[in-house]
Amino acid sequence: MIDGGNDLKSNKYIVLIAALLAPACTPDEPSSRPAGKSLLDPPAEGTGLQYRMTSTVAPGVESYGCRLFQVPPEGLVIQGEDVAFGPGGHHVLLYRTPYREIPSRDEQGIALDALAEHDCSQGATARWKVDAVLGGSESFGSVGMLHRLPEGVGVVLEPNVVLVMSTHYLNTTSAPLEVDARINVYTMPREDLRIEAGLLYMDNQALRVPPLGEATARMRCPVPDDIHVVSLQSHMHARGISFDASVLSPSGAATSIYSTTSWQEPPVRELDPPLLLPRGSTLEIRCDYRSSESRPVAYGLSSDDEMCQLIGPYFPKNPRFERCEDESGARATTWVGEGKASGAETASCLGQVMGSEKGMGYGYQDCVVGACPAIAAEVSALVRCHEARREGDCANTCRSGSPADCASCLAATCAVEEEVTRNARCP
Repeated sequence: MIDGGNDLKSNKYIVLIAALLAPACTPDEPSSRPAGKSLLDPPAEGTGLQYRMTSTVAPGVESYGCRLFQVPPEGLVIQGEDVAFGPGGHHVLLYRTPYREIPSRDEQGIALDALAEHDCSQGATARWKVDAVLGGSESFGSVGMLHRLPEGVGVVLEPNVVLVMSTHYLNTTSAPLEVDARINVYTMPREDLRIEAGLLYMDNQALRVPPLGEATARMRCPVPDDIHVVSLQSHMHARGISFDASVLSPSGAATSIYSTTSWQEPPVRELDPPLLLPRGSTLEIRCDYRSSESRPVAYGLSSDDEMCQLIGPYFPKNPRFERCEDESGARATTWVGEGKASGAETASCLGQVMGSEKGMGYGYQDCVVGACPAIAAEVSALVRCHEARREGDCANTCRSGSPADCASCLAATCAVEEEVTRNARCP
């Protein structure tokens, strides 16, 4: 996964290290009129839009809500955001979707009025297709993820793109909780745009916290070209005890660029000037967990599950960087295990899990996490092959055949990667 970076200039790493020193709106459109005294007044006329969700959460209830909005026909260029939400909120997020009109049914085929607030207990991405995080906040009273971009830099939203606003609240009181979440989107004229920004969203789903135990989840992505990061924020759930994001040089030297021990209100690190991540470097995120529960905890969207994410705006936009691809466009995600299993043991584990009645799931993640760190590259190449073949050569077999048939197809089409993994040794 890691590019050799032979043409990487050493001064880029010098730069990197130096840088380290209102009335309710109508249901079918964002608010654009004054709201009087409020958590957050809408932007002034002609300078942006406000997206808003209000609801009542019953005592002792954990609430996940979604609401869809549509970008105006002329599109938007976002230069900044402000976010506000009330006590009891864990996060409010804004996502971009591939839709160009408001769907009448969600991805599960359920009919609903998507312009009104609706339940998203399984997560926004379970009900709607999402291709980017456009901002939001996980910290009550702090700036959001996409607070302000440099002059001339903006996030481009094409005409009529549909957005999903998502909220997560937990009412620990004995009375109903009136919640009000607002996102102000500040815009700029398209003719003033000089550099298009992108949005980083690293999401490590290969994690598993044992009962009454501790665990670590690590994931790496390459930096295929120079990019400048504007701000960073992490995301974990209640078992998260620490988070770190580091940049690895081609030689493997690591420089921490974001760290926190707070899962509930992780800080937003605003970088002024923006932080250079040089071409040929690698971005790694690490989440450490400690559980007091008597059950295993795996990746998932609810508070009963865990997550490990790094989010932040950057420029110039680079789709390969956002998809965790290398310079050639090949998928390059690397998951670093925390166990002691050798390559042969890990390959056998993956094969057994895939051939079982449960198929690929939590057990598959256990195999990946259980591998020793030294064979991360080999194991990850095999996992990436399995993912690609399940959507490609083995798609029909894995969809309509038995788990054993699917496993046989994956083993045959990923034979080279499996052999390399079996030969990988731990120290």
